[in-house]
Amino acid sequence: MKTVNILIVLIFVFAFSSCERDKVIEKKKVDNNSDIIKKEFKRSKYFDEDRIKDAKYAVKYKGDKASYAELELYYVYNDLKKEEIIPYTLIMVEKYHKYEYASTAFMNLLEFYTDAKFTYDGTDISLLPYLKNFKKLNLDQKNYLIYFLKTGVKNENLGCVRYLEILNREGIGISRNIKIADSLKKKVIQLEYKKHLRVKK
Repeated sequence: MKTVNILIVLIFVFAFSSCERDKVIEKKKVDNNSDIIKKEFKRSKYFDEDRIKDAKYAVKYKGDKASYAELELYYVYNDLKKEEIIPYTLIMVEKYHKYEYASTAFMNLLEFYTDAKFTYDGTDISLLPYLKNFKKLNLDQKNYLIYFLKTGVKNENLGCVRYLEILNREGIGISRNIKIADSLKKKVIQLEYKKHLRVKK
């Protein structure tokens, strides 16, 4: 009887360890397949150097929005080169007067100067830790970034209005000015309402 029990236990242990080994092997296969797929994807035509050069050319000489979007996506996947997008953002704003990118210029430069990571969950509170990095800038850098925010505000860029409103309300890197903040908050509400109407259409 003891022998039978020992045999049953041994069979159970063997079956269990075999199942566990199969799971490990299967997981390795999935991980390897995932790595292969990722490598193939990164080698795919989407990340082809010629395509990126074409996008850079189209942004530089035509101010093409679709090409700029290509560059944004490319630098999301090539984080170590992300500062390379800055001149193209500036070209869109300064050369082609595409002021919808003024808030992007602000963000690109703030990240470049401070290594700040943009985090936003749809609430103003979530922007505070990110915008507090503005304090780290020297006066010239602050003025340069404020220039983009003011340019965006004049051209109804919602992001710029929101950032400048928070900087003024909280006194982040600039003197606190509730009157300006309240005025900008009204503009935020107006622009959000306009955006809502456009979406409904």
